[in-house]
Amino acid sequence: MRIMPPSSSPVAEEGDSTRRAATVGQLEHIGAMAAAMIQPGQIVGLGSGRAAHAFVRMLGRRCAETKMSLTAVATSQATEELAHAVGIPLTPLETLAYVDIAVDGADEVDPRLNLLKGGGGALLREKVIESLARRLVIVVGQEKLVDRLGTHFPVFVEVVGFAMPVVMRTLTGRGATVTPRRLADGALYKTDNGNPLLHVRFEPRSQPDQPGLDDLPALERWLHSLPGVIETGLFLDFADEVLVANFDGTVEHRRRQAGRRTTGEPRA
Repeated sequence: MRIMPPSSSPVAEEGDSTRRAATVGQLEHIGAMAAAMIQPGQIVGLGSGRAAHAFVRMLGRRCAETKMSLTAVATSQATEELAHAVGIPLTPLETLAYVDIAVDGADEVDPRLNLLKGGGGALLREKVIESLARRLVIVVGQEKLVDRLGTHFPVFVEVVGFAMPVVMRTLTGRGATVTPRRLADGALYKTDNGNPLLHVRFEPRSQPDQPGLDDLPALERWLHSLPGVIETGLFLDFADEVLVANFDGTVEHRRRQAGRRTTGEPRA
């Protein structure tokens, strides 16, 4: 499928303004494609970040034009505000046992459709809502495709503030480079949940007794074993489909490999 979106300014890459990125117009096109997947009456998870917000805007437009009814739940306060602005009705998470379809962005996508997320700071709420999703569609620009996670972005780790010094000491003692996210004025960044966020860089391959990016499930298990770690930005075996806005203006639709999770049941 080839879609030629209108020219637009590049979207700046968080933490790396020199990398080429999908244009706003391209993100709106894949956002519109994802919005077209939504069926009347569905429960929809609304993701966070530039690409996901393009989807939210396109979904709001579709609802306004077609009078389509749906129920939605947002993964961040910023997405809640945008959903209200474009007329998408929201419901509290506690009222939902599942989500029919969630649409979100990602910082990195590997060939197996594993994801690295958290650049926007919403990884915990994203993982909670997307664990309930029967179908997760990811919308990204081509610059987000990598051979392995951790190529351009650190692993984002949300921690309890009280435990942050202990978690940082444990991570650095096992070979990682750890930096707390801070605001422009130097103050400690806090997520929507009021927690600090760590940027953790690991070596591509692990050494004996040191976790690394060569074994993502083991790395995820080890991080969750650390007291004070709330959640990580490793979304392994979550995505069912990925819409990619290529630099040449085409859109690629990638799907989960046969034999992997295809039951359509919530993950939680």
